[in-house]
Amino acid sequence: MKKWFLGAAASVALSLSGGVASAEVFKVGLIADFTGAFATWGMQFQQAIEAYQSANGKTVKGPDGKEHEIQFVYRDNASQGPDKTKQLAEELVLREKVKMLAGFDLSPHAMAVADIANQAKMPVVIMNAATASITRGSPYYVRVSMTIPQHVVPLAQWAWGNGIKKVFMITSDYAPGHDAALYFSKTFKALGGEIVGAEKSPIQETNYSVYMEKVLQAKPDALYMFQPAGSPSVALVKAYSERGLKTAGIKLLGTGETQEIFLPQFNDDVIGTVTAFHYTETNTNPGNTALKAQLKKMFGEKAGPDIASVAAWDGTDLIHRSVAALGPNAEGLKYLDFLKNAKLDSPRGPAVIDPVERDIVQNIYIRRVEKRDGKLVNIDIATVPMVKDPWKIDNPPKSN
Repeated sequence: MKKWFLGAAASVALSLSGGVASAEVFKVGLIADFTGAFATWGMQFQQAIEAYQSANGKTVKGPDGKEHEIQFVYRDNASQGPDKTKQLAEELVLREKVKMLAGFDLSPHAMAVADIANQAKMPVVIMNAATASITRGSPYYVRVSMTIPQHVVPLAQWAWGNGIKKVFMITSDYAPGHDAALYFSKTFKALGGEIVGAEKSPIQETNYSVYMEKVLQAKPDALYMFQPAGSPSVALVKAYSERGLKTAGIKLLGTGETQEIFLPQFNDDVIGTVTAFHYTETNTNPGNTALKAQLKKMFGEKAGPDIASVAAWDGTDLIHRSVAALGPNAEGLKYLDFLKNAKLDSPRGPAVIDPVERDIVQNIYIRRVEKRDGKLVNIDIATVPMVKDPWKIDNPPKSN
């Protein structure tokens, strides 16, 4: 992974010295984890951006009739904390003179740059970072990914409607995990369900044996998990299998833990796992077909999309569209005004940016892991159309 990132960084350096001679460069600084426990995010972001620009070009014609190059400058947060993110953002703004920031796989990283965005009047395109309240942190934030309550409320409703009455929860102990625990519990209990146990795990936890023993002793109908995608999520799903929870008749519920890029690491015990998510890799949307084909063309047959890929593809599309509409030197809030109410013809399906919250409204899909042609895949079994973030419905903006 590190070797791939260094090679990609070298290609970026070459593009800095070359580029399109007649184009004015619009730099976007992208911060993500390219190494460490969450290294998948950076690689998936970058490959999707390169795929989009290979398919659609790196330049756009602005309102002045001139071509302007959109150039991404990548920085590795190295699975470190928000202080590192803030340092990288300051360097991108002050030294690289970027005109937008993007990326941000984890919520603490996105939250860390609010003051920088406000002071520099810098638009920030959040490509993951799913804590519900994040876009309230700065008027310069726009999010193209999802919020955790968007997934969790439909999942809890599906669980109750399909005979699950008792649930044990294991959620990661950081802001998105807190959202997940709150909204699953609140929704499920309001319907009549019972939470028979709840545990919070450290954000980089990979040993879940003690947690699984507690689940077995509680004898729930299902285990609901929320873990950040990467080593922690893979370890929890493996522990579910290895500790015999499926054999004990305990169903597994989640969100992004069964993304297609992780499924080859699991055995058939994962079949039947139900998740709620805004993107299913097996959908036949034209945008998804194009994204998958471009990734395979550029990065090989094993390259495949996930939510990082989709958000980076869509975020790049919105950045290109905003520069085409406003040129490379507009005020920061002008770009935000353009992005409000923007419609996305996304690989995930239909989506729109809420003009009030600068957050995404989109379909949520209930999926089940099945085996098709010898391969584990997610298959949609239900669709909840155009879901707005439930947290923002519960917490409307304060009027001035």
